[in-house]
Amino acid sequence: MASLKDKIVVLTGASRGIGAATARMLAEDGPVLILCARTAEANADTKSAAEAIGATVESHGFDVADAAAAQAFVDDVLARHGRIDVLINNAGSGKMGSVADVPPAEYLAVQQVNVMGPYNMIYAALPSMLARDAGTIINLTSARAFLPDRFYAAYCSSKAALLSMTQCLHFDVADTGIRIYAFSPGFTQTDMVREIYSNDVFRQAALTPDQGQEPERPAKVLAWLAREAPGDLAGQHVQIQFNDIGLRAGLED
Repeated sequence: MASLKDKIVVLTGASRGIGAATARMLAEDGPVLILCARTAEANADTKSAAEAIGATVESHGFDVADAAAAQAFVDDVLARHGRIDVLINNAGSGKMGSVADVPPAEYLAVQQVNVMGPYNMIYAALPSMLARDAGTIINLTSARAFLPDRFYAAYCSSKAALLSMTQCLHFDVADTGIRIYAFSPGFTQTDMVREIYSNDVFRQAALTPDQGQEPERPAKVLAWLAREAPGDLAGQHVQIQFNDIGLRAGLED
């Protein structure tokens, strides 16, 4: 089994949910774990937990939708550490409602976080990965990329765009040592899911009658992808419930 010990790992959306659980999973290897959220203070609990497990942890606050801020962050990391070994684009946003009810500015805000956020981070980090001919990038998309439904226009369209961009980038870097993955974590107990289930109308569009799995489950698969970077899954839409992922990642015996 590969190890992330002393690797430089950047994780966005690290303050809670899947991001916080992933930080704890990654910390078991002892990497240099660089946590990102809108504010550094939001990462306080995640940082403490990851340090207690064994990682060297930094906490940074910026908006991934801000291209200049993302570039400045990556430049700073490269100046101090010389490389980024793993980039996990977990930060995301959702806005429930029909097209008639979601103003254009609110629709665009979801696209800016869910599509431009990963794009900004990759655009900033990719040149250094290409120079080293090495690196792993994981973008968190969703089965909603191809399962549209009522009230999901902003979210579904953003995840579909992210999935397509990820697969296009795979072709761009196919002849290099860089591997990129689109990972759908499955229905998970997150703030967005809690918002859905607090609204009787939105709840009717949910994929399952329950409120989803604990975030530790997809976090374990994310840590496995980051650690092993399996070649056969590069450029694929890796879904937690398919491709024998549960077995390979150690979720199932």
